[in-house]
Amino acid sequence: MAETIRLNSRLREYYDFRSVDISEYLKGFEIDKTQLEKDLNRILRAHGRREDAAVVTEGDTVTLSCRSELPRFNKTNLPVIIGKWLFDRDLEAKLVGAAVGETLTLQKDGMPVEIDLVRCVHTVLPELTDENVKAFGMEGVETVSALRASCIARQVEGFLLEDENPDMASAYVWQTVAQNVQIERDPEEEALMRAAAAKKLNEMQNAEPMETDVDDEDEPMGEPPAGFLENMFLSQLDLAVVGAELMRREGRSVTFDDYEAFIKRLTEAYPARTEAEIRAEHDPKGFAISEYANDLAGAIDRYVAECFKARFAKE
Repeated sequence: MAETIRLNSRLREYYDFRSVDISEYLKGFEIDKTQLEKDLNRILRAHGRREDAAVVTEGDTVTLSCRSELPRFNKTNLPVIIGKWLFDRDLEAKLVGAAVGETLTLQKDGMPVEIDLVRCVHTVLPELTDENVKAFGMEGVETVSALRASCIARQVEGFLLEDENPDMASAYVWQTVAQNVQIERDPEEEALMRAAAAKKLNEMQNAEPMETDVDDEDEPMGEPPAGFLENMFLSQLDLAVVGAELMRREGRSVTFDDYEAFIKRLTEAYPARTEAEIRAEHDPKGFAISEYANDLAGAIDRYVAECFKARFAKE
């Protein structure tokens, strides 16, 4: 078993991030009911019964033979799903209500297009019942309410990626944990984080200013004060200690094998730098602190996502 990279800083009192109330952040999202119905319809169609139909309706799959001097419309045995607008909107609209065996004429780019409607296949949708949903064989989805919740969850996932409220909720949980845990910091690990903060500040002070679109009369954004950066890095150490405990409870840890894999990735990504230089900049303890803190951050983000999904799955 790979050796764990252990932190010497100690957790005196654990604070469960799942106890943080983020109800005030559960806003800004509204279920798109039209999209919900489309998603449900898509799933029903995937499990529907196909049968030949005499007249075309929206959603049917038709087989066409087209004749025209336009290459795009000079095809035989062309399958088209009516209403998807994937082939040609005008052609699909004209076919709605047409009968199998009928020949229609369409003008495209000033040229005539003759369309033979060879076949029409209609999908008979199953009834939306718990019994049918269970028969669909979707993992973890056995009822109509669970199916709706699954479709809504997809909408929420898009919202989580695009809106600032979930990010604010995660930041609030992170801050609450940092304020409530009791950590006994190891002096060497604390010194390591203070040094990392000082290094970051030095890099920012020596970096070339970025060009912006800010007007001349506006004051440029200043650098963060040294104390702010130092507190941020020390908070990362505290949260890493919490993250290490969380991983321990789940039977996981950051190992020296993880560190070696990290060094290998950096060596391959930056061939101009030697492995020794990379190791000097990224020691195992600093790597572990970052990984433990990032693991906790990921767990917090997942908690926020679960809260949003649970909130809107009820609607």
